[in-house]
Amino acid sequence: FIMGGLYSATVVAGVHHMYTVIDVAQLGLYGKTYWLPLASAANIAQGAAALAVALKTKNQKTKSMAVPSAMSCFMGITEPAIFGVNLRHIKVFICGSIGGACGALMTSIFHLGATATGVTGIFAILLHLNQPVQYIVSMLVAMGVAFLLTWIFGYKAEKPAAAKTASNA
Repeated sequence: FIMGGLYSATVVAGVHHMYTVIDVAQLGLYGKTYWLPLASAANIAQGAAALAVALKTKNQKTKSMAVPSAMSCFMGITEPAIFGVNLRHIKVFICGSIGGACGALMTSIFHLGATATGVTGIFAILLHLNQPVQYIVSMLVAMGVAFLLTWIFGYKAEKPAAAKTASNA
């Protein structure tokens, strides 16, 4: 739970590449890595938070950044969403991190392990063919928590520019 919540912060710091060492060590010791599903949950959760912003915003510039960056997260690349959308609205990033924590908790409850190291996100299901249902459930929990928290608490749609100037006048 804790590492699932903190994983995205390590992406911000740029030190998330060091986790490959953990993956390889766990593969050698246990025949599977418990770290990769945790990272997938964190990545997918940040994508769900960005998707909530995309669906809630009226601002076309924000929407045009949030939609593709959310899709990128679902494929395992979080930097566009984290730096382009979620950190700009810090509550969105926090909601994504909470979703990642919940998804990672599910991976731990299921004892979910990947049979190799590699891609995270949707395509990481190929590394979890021994437990595909548990992988899907864990990722749905991560997505659902992040999306709902962002929708309810994390993002307030800004007023369109015309409405702002009219209300200021």
